[in-house]
Amino acid sequence: MGKGANRLELITQQNELLKEQNDLLREQNELMKRSASASHGGEREVFIENIDRDEMRSGFLVTSHRKKLWNVQIGLINEFARICKKHNLRWFIFSGTLIGAVRHKGFIPWDDDVDIFMFRPDYEKFKRVAAQEVKPPYFLDAWFNYKLEREEDPNVPSNPDLQLFTRKQEIEYAGWYPFWPMMKLRDSRTAMIQWPERLQVNQGIWIDIFAFDSAPPFTKEQQSVNWELARELLLMIAFPDMIKSAMSNNKKFLLPYDEMKKFLELKHRQRTLQFEEFMSKSFFESEFVADFRDYIIANRKVAYKTADFKNIVYMPFEQIELPVPAGYDNILTARYGDWHKLVYEPTHVMDYSADISFRDYFATVAKKNPIKKDNKIVGFVIEDSKNS
Repeated sequence: MGKGANRLELITQQNELLKEQNDLLREQNELMKRSASASHGGEREVFIENIDRDEMRSGFLVTSHRKKLWNVQIGLINEFARICKKHNLRWFIFSGTLIGAVRHKGFIPWDDDVDIFMFRPDYEKFKRVAAQEVKPPYFLDAWFNYKLEREEDPNVPSNPDLQLFTRKQEIEYAGWYPFWPMMKLRDSRTAMIQWPERLQVNQGIWIDIFAFDSAPPFTKEQQSVNWELARELLLMIAFPDMIKSAMSNNKKFLLPYDEMKKFLELKHRQRTLQFEEFMSKSFFESEFVADFRDYIIANRKVAYKTADFKNIVYMPFEQIELPVPAGYDNILTARYGDWHKLVYEPTHVMDYSADISFRDYFATVAKKNPIKKDNKIVGFVIEDSKNS
């Protein structure tokens, strides 16, 4: 009896230990559902199913690494949505994010960014409230919050709130961001390295925010004139050297040369804000709207019927729901043609991490050797930190 009782007691103790272990495992699983990482001491809510597992989606391998990127982006969407709800701003997903919602009920498997659009009045209001609402670890990376190195006066204190764009980068990336109108909401605790040579700017994981403006065909002459004036203003921001060359060859513009010269002499921030002020004043309830950047810079001359955006519906997107224009089929057909067809697009970035900040990334990059192609940095050879 004694030995049997001792054995039974031992089995009971083992069962209790197993029960405690199972309770701990359940608790850990519950934490995993609520937190994708404990990066920088903070927990992330999880919005991606099976975030710690690789899986195949539409014949494409979606890694856990990519899912963690998506999870941060959904967190950014939620922060953006919070601000918009507080200030009664209307917004909706667009481009690849819209295709993802209606075709995949989430991200396109090979996509790595989020596109959000607002009509110009809501976009302008978001700009105004963002200064108070966007707080660390979030960061508003806006094209009007840059300073160009060539504009800096060594005798005048530089504005520390503006991100620097070097002359070398300006030459190599003429017409690239930040020379077109948009904003990016970023998470500064993360890294999404689109420009490895821009060590001095915030390159946390981002979501894109664009404006829709009144678009042709117009019913009034002044509306057409305003559109052309806006085109000239944007080209002076994106391609100033090209415009100066055209002026030297006496090319005809709507804007008087004196006004163009004054505009070209302004600093980048002043030019961008003046452009957006002009777009805001020129906005009206039109039959068509367009992404002006896409229409002019990318030369994708697509206008969308405003009526297709009149009503907004909510569709599943991973484990949340996002606002979608009710006329999404017309919109996507105008933008892509047969949008049902799977078309692989390359990713935007060479490196990204939901766990390492862009600052930590670049602290390592400083110990790397650049790889150049056609005089442009396309990557780095990582040195062994122990030997460096």
